[in-house]
This record gives sequence, structure tokens and C-alpha cells, in this order.
Amino acid sequence: MADGRRRTRRALIALAVVGALLAVLLGVGNTTGRQYVENKAAQAILQRSGLVSSVSITDDLFVVSLLRQHFDNVDVDFPALPISARSRSLTPKVSVNLTDVVATDNFSRLVAGKATAVASLTWSQVSTLAGYSVSPDGTGIVVVVTYDLYGIKVTGTVTATPTITAGQLVLANTTLKVAGVDVPNAITAYLLAEVTAPVDLGLPKPFVATSLAVTRDALTITAVGTDVDATALG
Repeated sequence: MADGRRRTRRALIALAVVGALLAVLLGVGNTTGRQYVENKAAQAILQRSGLVSSVSITDDLFVVSLLRQHFDNVDVDFPALPISARSRSLTPKVSVNLTDVVATDNFSRLVAGKATAVASLTWSQVSTLAGYSVSPDGTGIVVVVTYDLYGIKVTGTVTATPTITAGQLVLANTTLKVAGVDVPNAITAYLLAEVTAPVDLGLPKPFVATSLAVTRDALTITAVGTDVDATALG
């Protein structure tokens, strides 16, 4: 009877030790393995696209994800992602959230079932993109344009609400003042034809812009893509 109790006690102690060791191994794997894969992916992005990035894998059970080479949630931050629009080049800060991510080629390639990117353009970058001076005005923007009327340079102030339509940047609710005077709508449409033309944002495929927000410091644009190879952006 006593021997049976001792054997049971020893078995429970052994199970506790094994459990503790497994917990340690999982903890080490979650930390060390996560860092290894994150660094590997960041290096792959740099080598394949020339873009500096930081990679964060936020799966709770990382070891399980590692064994599957399939990750639920990966965040990639680019301090400067090149885009071209209206023959102008910009390098906004872009953060990309990847879901349903498959890793291949020893983690040198990460392909996401879905990716959501948020690009943050400073107002200086927005002005470069537009070709005019652009600044925030609450939820809208103010654009300063110059017209040459019969040899006389006239400065106009445009207020508008930027929106995303069919993946392009469009200005809506536009008003124009010249020398502080409201310009009639019929003339406004003529004078603002170039300013209000839809802008293709030049996002890397397969991203399509879906929404935007105006803040004091930046214009943030959200874009979504499917089957996105995060190691081949740019």
C-alpha cells in the first residue's frame, strides 16, 4: 500500500517536472524562435525589395504556428515605402497587418491571405503629390493654387473633403475663393478641373485604397490586398 502511494507520488512529481520543462521550452521557443523568424523575414524583405522593415509575429502559440509554418497575425512596418503618383515619387511610412500568412523557403517568403496597409503621408508629402500647397482643415483640406489671368497672377484658396473612390483619391465638396471672394460654381468647376482630377495613388499591387483620414500631422490612407507577398513589396 505504501509502495503504491510512493510510486504514485513519484509519477506525479515526474509529470510535474516534465510539465515544467515543457513550459520552459515553449517559453524559450516563443521568445527565441519568434525573434529568429522575425529577423529572417525582415532580412528577406531587405534582400528581395531593398526595403528596410521591422517584423512582429503576434501569434500566442508561436511554437505551434512555427511547426505549421502558418501564422495568424504578422505586422510589418516600413519606415519608407516608395510609391509613385502623377509622375512624382514619395516614401511614406507604411504599416502592414498580415493575416493567414504562409511561410516558405526557410521563412524568406511570407504570403498573406489578406493584408491591410496604412500609409501615413505628411502634409509636405501630400503637397508634393498634389503639386500644390496642401494643409489640413479639420476633417478636410485647404489647397492654395495660383492662376495666371491675363498676365496677372492670382492666388486662389480651395477647401475640399478628400475621399477614396474606386481606389483613387478624389476631392469632394470643393469651394474656391480668389482674393477672399467666393467664385461661382460654374467657374469653380472650370478652374479646379486639374486640382479635382482623381489621383491614382500608385500603391504596390495588389493593394487598393479603401479609406482615408485627415489628422493634424498626416493624411492616412488605408488599403487592402489579398494574396500579398510581403517580401516582394516596393
